[in-house]
Amino acid sequence: MVVGAGAGGCVAAACLFDAGYEVHLFEAGEASAANTSTHLAVSTSRTDLLDPGVFASTYTGGPRYPYLRGRARGGTTAINALVQMSGTKDDWDSWSTVHGCAGWNWRSVSAAIASLDFPSHFASPAQTGPLTGAVLAAARGMGAGECRHVGETYDGAGPVALSLRRGRRADVFSVFITPRVLQDAARMVVHAGRMVAEIAVEADRARGVVVDDEEFVADGVVLAAGTVWSPILLRRSGVSRAGIGRNLKDHPAISLWLRLRDGVGATADTLDVTGLVVASSLDDSDINLLPVEPDQLVVAVTKVSSVGHVAEVDGNAEVVLGTIETHDDATRMLAALRLAADLCATKEFGDVVESVSIDASGTPLDALLAHDDDTIISYVRRVPGAYSHAVGTCRMGVERDSEAVVDNTGAVFGVDDLWVADASVFPDIPRAATQLPVMAVAGRIASGVAERLR
Repeated sequence: MVVGAGAGGCVAAACLFDAGYEVHLFEAGEASAANTSTHLAVSTSRTDLLDPGVFASTYTGGPRYPYLRGRARGGTTAINALVQMSGTKDDWDSWSTVHGCAGWNWRSVSAAIASLDFPSHFASPAQTGPLTGAVLAAARGMGAGECRHVGETYDGAGPVALSLRRGRRADVFSVFITPRVLQDAARMVVHAGRMVAEIAVEADRARGVVVDDEEFVADGVVLAAGTVWSPILLRRSGVSRAGIGRNLKDHPAISLWLRLRDGVGATADTLDVTGLVVASSLDDSDINLLPVEPDQLVVAVTKVSSVGHVAEVDGNAEVVLGTIETHDDATRMLAALRLAADLCATKEFGDVVESVSIDASGTPLDALLAHDDDTIISYVRRVPGAYSHAVGTCRMGVERDSEAVVDNTGAVFGVDDLWVADASVFPDIPRAATQLPVMAVAGRIASGVAERLR
């Protein structure tokens, strides 16, 4: 049984199917990502693809807002911004050297990413929008090196690879599951619209899943419900590791509102996005500036030390992000905002963009940056983030670490035949959009599961 048909679950299910197993894939959502928008803006026009039961606040007691998660065949890959990045070598090597997760490093994960052979597309010149071109020209004028953001993450300005196949969104369900259902529907069985209530655990062994009071029995269960729901399902199932639901990390981000000059606008075919990745005074590649056509510039920090948590309240998932609670995160965000202001002040950017605001009311970015550092950070902490890259709530580690929930194979401590294969197992967050990293991690975990069950 595989629980969740998102980036982790679909890759895990495909891997187990290819190893010869009969796989039952459970997904709470019924909808398909087919025919969803290929635009870089998050595809939220179809509300049937969104999880209505997930809410977030940036700090404890802060205002709640919907936290964008997909609930559909394809999970969040049905609604995300299509960006493909891998993170830095240091991100992955630290899994082993810092967190004790033997066998996890850049060499192994980059090989797993390559083996996915997932659709990847760089936009043609005709698809380059005016905002993208302005950011690229401004960044080059400021001295940014030229690069293509593919493979390991480096400092520089250049195009970002997108999850597109023949001009349409490539979600993980259509790439990994649909062909295998067509190959053998008796061995790849999809239960769409079936919400798993809990894992059936008996005598410290997972024996299946419970759906609508019906138990489905299996030789093993792979939980891939994501950073939000995987820890909640473990708690419901009686698993009691102290770290469940804790150690959540997300990339703090703020969207700047842009007013383009008269006569400037993106076309319907605009898919291009340029990522500007730079180093702060603290680390390499820890700041992102990401233009999103036609009128947003996302400013983000990708090396994060602040942590949050997730819990279930009255059937909903309540996420507290813990945004920018450490000095290092604040230092990086201040550097990111000031870099954005410098970029926005260039002639190349000003030829395309008339004004830059921090909210829908038109408050100028310069007005925010005129305040002291504490006031700036206090404002950013109150703003819903734009990235939604949460990881870490079922953290991988060694058994003596009470905050660790799974071992280096994804196996849940204290429960046999139960694994977690999604972003929740990440001991730290990579300096990248998380889709490709999640897929690679899930594939490696599922390969180990296949061997374990033989």
